[in-house]
Amino acid sequence: MKKPYISVIIPLYNQSKYVGEGIRSALEQTYKDYEIIVIDDGSTDNSREVVELFGDQVRYIWQENKGLAGARNTGIRASKGELIGLLDADDQWLPKYLEKMVALADQYAEAAVYYCCAQSMDESGRDLPEIFGGPPRLPGEMYSTLLRANFLIPSTILMRRSAVEEAEMFDKSLRSCEDWDLWLRILKTDDIIGTSECLVRYRLHSSSLSTNPDGMQQATREVMEKHFGKDDGNPQKWSTEKRRAFGGVYRYHVLTSAHLRNDWGVAGSYFRKALQIDPTLSTDLDLFYDLAHVNQPPGFRGSKYGIDLEGNIGKIFAMLLDVFSVSDPSNLSSLRNKTYGTANYALGLIAYNLGSLYLSRNLYLKSLYYRPYLWRDKRLIGNLIKSYFNVSSG
Repeated sequence: MKKPYISVIIPLYNQSKYVGEGIRSALEQTYKDYEIIVIDDGSTDNSREVVELFGDQVRYIWQENKGLAGARNTGIRASKGELIGLLDADDQWLPKYLEKMVALADQYAEAAVYYCCAQSMDESGRDLPEIFGGPPRLPGEMYSTLLRANFLIPSTILMRRSAVEEAEMFDKSLRSCEDWDLWLRILKTDDIIGTSECLVRYRLHSSSLSTNPDGMQQATREVMEKHFGKDDGNPQKWSTEKRRAFGGVYRYHVLTSAHLRNDWGVAGSYFRKALQIDPTLSTDLDLFYDLAHVNQPPGFRGSKYGIDLEGNIGKIFAMLLDVFSVSDPSNLSSLRNKTYGTANYALGLIAYNLGSLYLSRNLYLKSLYYRPYLWRDKRLIGNLIKSYFNVSSG
């Protein structure tokens, strides 16, 4: 019997409500040279009965609970395909996902992993405004990007079996962020290529691991400690990569403290530590963009729904006032203007996109005051000019 070119691996744990839709989305692919393997990681609900409704279209494997890494490893070892597609049980692929991802893999045959973007949806399957993923990075940029933050959704991933096996699979000792760890290991020898096309539907619901701030903060730290060793409190002696990695860890702590706990005091203490480790965070527009959206429900980032922009602007600048008012022997004050300029720029972009042109203009002007070289930024200057024109003409 001919081996399938692609093996679709679906890890499953108590997702009987969603797994049928996920399997169906794989079966409805326009590209047909694949097998589907569901690994039931010790479910206690009726997941098995749902999977068995698909008969011999799906291969079902049950095992004692080993976590996502263990389930995916079981599926990969049982599979036959040259390419491995990851599909979480509660997510869905659009019909042309495999067709377009195989074309991407053929175009960039030298790479090891391929990804696309994902449309968020709620528990009931209704589309939400937010798109997850990111624009394609140039070859060689992915490692640095992923050191700061993991933006890859597992269900968007198609990867070469050979690269995964050479990287020694997913690490079963990690109960979460095991995918992030694998991408970093693969990137030491191979590249990851992406497309901005949205080919996946990514479900957001209350049982998601990402709603557990303590667990996710610990998980991010564990991944970076595995790769670079512990934070010994002496970043001046670290490599550039370790500083970027742990700056990213504390950056994530900033966001989760503000978003999931509404604790801006703790967020500020983490941001101070992040800047001490990685001063380049002073120009991280995305950080302040995310902080401005912390009160929005998951899946609504980038939309007008539920955002309290002016309230969050006040919280952000109160946090920065605290960050730079503390006496610091590492001379953190040298980053003050750059950080304030970045914050004002990011907040100005949001205000402009929301149609608050007067507010955006004031924020843009402040960003130029703190970072005068932003006069060379065409997007900022273009928006600033338009804000004057639209306000005066309105």
